[in-house]
Amino acid sequence: MKPHSLAVDSMRAFNANALNRQCSNIRQRALITLITLVAILLVFFSNTALYADEARARAAMADPENPLVAVFTSKGAFYIELYTRSAPRNVARFIALVSGDYEFPGIELKSRYYDQSSFHTVVPGRTLRAGNPALNRFGLQPQSIRAEIDGAALGLDTRPLFSSSAEVDPSLAIANREDFEREILAPLYLAEGIDTAQALRNQSEKMMQRLQQMSVLDVLENLGHRYSAALGTQPITQGTVALMTTTPGETGVELVISLLPSPWLDGRVTPIGNVVDGMSVIGEIGSIEVNPRRNAELGTTIYSMRIL
Repeated sequence: MKPHSLAVDSMRAFNANALNRQCSNIRQRALITLITLVAILLVFFSNTALYADEARARAAMADPENPLVAVFTSKGAFYIELYTRSAPRNVARFIALVSGDYEFPGIELKSRYYDQSSFHTVVPGRTLRAGNPALNRFGLQPQSIRAEIDGAALGLDTRPLFSSSAEVDPSLAIANREDFEREILAPLYLAEGIDTAQALRNQSEKMMQRLQQMSVLDVLENLGHRYSAALGTQPITQGTVALMTTTPGETGVELVISLLPSPWLDGRVTPIGNVVDGMSVIGEIGSIEVNPRRNAELGTTIYSMRIL
């Protein structure tokens, strides 16, 4: 073979190899670009699902005329729709506390009550709590007001104390004889004016009949809870925001957010709203147990709340 032909063949082989390498590099760059694009899209849609959004929250509201509250925390934001019709006085006070317009008795300080507080108590998978006055950084003590709960709307008056199999309604959380005596018998005897063993013996048959006739509403009223008509109170379910009672029949300012349907809270707390966006953030906050006496540092910080 002539030297010229060998040179030509070598050049052709070199050019082919160079072209193959160039094509391979192009394919690799295209693949890297595609992977990067997919990753960006995944992050975008993941963030869209994870983080709350005001527009999405408003679209999810039961009534667009209700107030909407944005809660900004160290784990992300979530939004609460407030129910002004079912708890007008408690919602109005909550708005004043959030806005810094609440007048604390004997104190000139105006403060956004929940800002820079934390979810000080978390029972994983069940409830989050925030706003306990005993843990307030300024020592602020808002006054309690009457609870706003519609027992009939919750069906408490139609739920018998005892089932057909003689089991106590599970929402009352009666675990043993001591609970039964403390939560049911003692308040019943007090309501009926029975204050001696002899009086109980004289009315034992009447008391047995009364127990068989009692509803869950009767039990809670004997414990001091008070109810109002025509409020349309809804059962405590996932995402419900309620105010804890200070004493039966009175609500304070401590918030409880339920992570699941919680019939044991029905009739005992005043629901004021519902989380309409950001339940993934709520779930993250509620994934780690927090107790203010043991591990308060794990509590999620509430940077601020704002009425939108």
